[in-house]
Amino acid sequence: MWRYLFVPLFLNVALAVGTLSMAAMYWRQELADHLQAAPVIGGILLAAITLVGGAVLFIVLQPVLGAIFNDRLSAKVEHRVRGSAPAAPFVTSTAQALAHGLLKLVMYGVALLVGLALTAVTGVGSLIGVGLGAIFLAYDGFDYPLSRRGKSFGAKWGYLLRHPAQTIGYGLGATVLYLVPLAFIAAPPFAAAGATLVFLDADARAEAKAARKAARAGRGNPATGTGNPVTGNP
Repeated sequence: MWRYLFVPLFLNVALAVGTLSMAAMYWRQELADHLQAAPVIGGILLAAITLVGGAVLFIVLQPVLGAIFNDRLSAKVEHRVRGSAPAAPFVTSTAQALAHGLLKLVMYGVALLVGLALTAVTGVGSLIGVGLGAIFLAYDGFDYPLSRRGKSFGAKWGYLLRHPAQTIGYGLGATVLYLVPLAFIAAPPFAAAGATLVFLDADARAEAKAARKAARAGRGNPATGTGNPVTGNP
């Protein structure tokens, strides 16, 4: 399935170069005094902050850039696993992917602003920002299989709330993947494929649980003729 990754990876490389360049230009000016006073330590600090800053900008902007490609990749993963995948008209699917990508852009921007504001006030804003970012990354991943099922923006959040352990676990795992140096270039398509696999696994368990519940109800219902009419037991 590597052919489905070629275009988004190429675009991600271009976006990463751009965001890292922007972060480097900004922090080089901010750390100019440190670079002059202690070039080695200042250089290490500049490299570290540039990498983190570039990754943050990348995470904020990438959902819009890669929404269409990650949606197609997610659909192909589901088709490989189940043999079929819910389909929507191309124009409708593309428009929804772009619209929700813009909404995710707003969410990441809010998380960044909240983190910066709370860091300035309380000093713990970075942790809160990372936590919000992890939740939004979970939304970003599960967005693709949920969109194919016609779920609204609010219904997608409802799904995440109904599966808190899955949401937190996936969000933290995706956050770690994005923080690995330069791995964030390849992270979005892999995260989309991973979220799709997690969703399908959870969906299969839910269907099996519903089937077992229906079977138990059928055995205990006298109207079915399969249970004891007095006790309701087989």
